[in-house]
Amino acid sequence: MSDSAFQDWLVSDSWQDYKQQRAIREIESSLDGQRAESRALRSQLSRLQGSLEQRLSRLIRSFDAFVELSDLRAELAGFDEAARTRYRMRQVLAFRAGAVPALPAAPEDVDGYWLAPAASALAALTRGDDAAADLERAAGRDSRRTALLLVMSGAAADPRWVGAAFGDLLADTQLTAAERAVWIAAADGHLGDGALELVAARLSALVAGLGDERRAELDRSLSDRIHAAPVTGVTTSADRGAVAALTASSRLAALRDWAQAPVAADAPAESRVALEALLPGLVDEGSKEEAATLRRIAELRAVIDDREVTPTARWDDPAGLPLGLLVTDAFGEAPGPRALARRVLRDRVLAVGEALRAETDVPDPQEQTVTIERQTVRVRAGGPAPADAAELAKAIESRYPEPPSKIWQRYAWFAAAAVLLLGALAVPLGFAVVLVIVALIFAFVGVRRIFADRMEAAERQERLRGARERADKMVEQERQSLADLCRRLDEARRRAPEDLTALRAALAS
Repeated sequence: MSDSAFQDWLVSDSWQDYKQQRAIREIESSLDGQRAESRALRSQLSRLQGSLEQRLSRLIRSFDAFVELSDLRAELAGFDEAARTRYRMRQVLAFRAGAVPALPAAPEDVDGYWLAPAASALAALTRGDDAAADLERAAGRDSRRTALLLVMSGAAADPRWVGAAFGDLLADTQLTAAERAVWIAAADGHLGDGALELVAARLSALVAGLGDERRAELDRSLSDRIHAAPVTGVTTSADRGAVAALTASSRLAALRDWAQAPVAADAPAESRVALEALLPGLVDEGSKEEAATLRRIAELRAVIDDREVTPTARWDDPAGLPLGLLVTDAFGEAPGPRALARRVLRDRVLAVGEALRAETDVPDPQEQTVTIERQTVRVRAGGPAPADAAELAKAIESRYPEPPSKIWQRYAWFAAAAVLLLGALAVPLGFAVVLVIVALIFAFVGVRRIFADRMEAAERQERLRGARERADKMVEQERQSLADLCRRLDEARRRAPEDLTALRAALAS
């Protein structure tokens, strides 16, 4: 809630609500209230837009809300003293904030309603009088709400009241919005050193009391929030343990940087404002008997005014589980909550750091594997395994087999040419010329086949050589990758203890 909104709430005419409730028993004042609601209905009808069906539906909804609102006001006729108490409390708070010139008289007591003695106590504290008796009465009726009123209004930052407002914590129990606001305001230093120490002690007790399973879950949450640089430059065939070790080294370095990052000294005022923003909901919620009716009246007024229901923030709204909020604060940007969370989680952060350091302590991998020509080849520091290299050579050879010999085809062409030439000697000249030409053609084909076979053999050798070179290149790349991985592992093993020492020093400061 902004400062202007808080001031508007302090000086708002809640006394008018009180007079309306009291005047229900008086016919004339009751008619005045109904006339006001009727004017609101007529005003809304004049503003209605849309189809006839939509306008009629809205009008019926508003009329039903108007009728129900009248009935609920009648039910509140017996709570006019409680409404007067809330009005007086607002006036006391307005005087403390400098919004009104005079401190109002203390309200009369309302049977069982904690706010009546709390308002008297706050007025006495404002005057500088002894408020012990009124505070005792208010705390006896509702210690949590009394403590929240004192802390939210700034009337008391005594650890006693802070402790009542910020109770003992359970890992599986949601914090209320008020407890979270007290937590943040104390972390930012707005409630004093005593409140800060009390909140820190409650949070530390929660963490120290965790069982093994919950403690491991908290450590995983902390580890998951570490934003480390991804491990790059390793092949997919790299040893999983080695990759995990490099990842742990990177995360440990990121954790060290997180711990060494400077924390701003100035506490923002937003946390104080957020705490005060819950005060209207605490004061206006009403007694146990009327609280539900007051909330319903606010909803019905919103329907009649044709506006969205914007309920006041309630102090007991759930705000999250304490362990999750601790982890969020630890890696957040708010300086106060971050410093407090780092203080509370120091032992758990160190445990995460030590676990990461232990993960870096792995031996160098002896080999890596790479698939070449559908063959799995184990690559070591000195090169491929001999057996795998032999199998790879066979696989490459099988892809480019030696073609069957065709030498008999070449000799057949030359033999045919020779027969034709011999035949040309025994036939007339005309036939001899033809036979000689055919013999020459056969001889040309034979020569061409010789050159074609030689080209095919040369092409096969070229492909075979290229496949061998590619295989050798892949093996060499994998060998270099293995050497680089071993180098990086050695660096990670050397750097991890240094990072852990720096982490301890940063958390101890």
